[in-house]
Amino acid sequence: MMTPERLDQLKDDYAWMIVDGMDMKTLCQFAAETIDENMKDWDYNDMKEDITDMCGEEVWEDLIE
Repeated sequence: MMTPERLDQLKDDYAWMIVDGMDMKTLCQFAAETIDENMKDWDYNDMKEDITDMCGEEVWEDLIE
């Protein structure tokens, strides 16, 4: 029987195996799609808060122009 810890390790090992098999273009595409999917339910305020926290008010202003 597999322990929860071992199953977590198996998942992590498999994820890294998948990533290791990707070229840079595929990896970037996957990352962008995953980020976009994570933001699908965000509203305007969520976007503003995240962008200003991560990148600053100036970047927010540039993006909304």
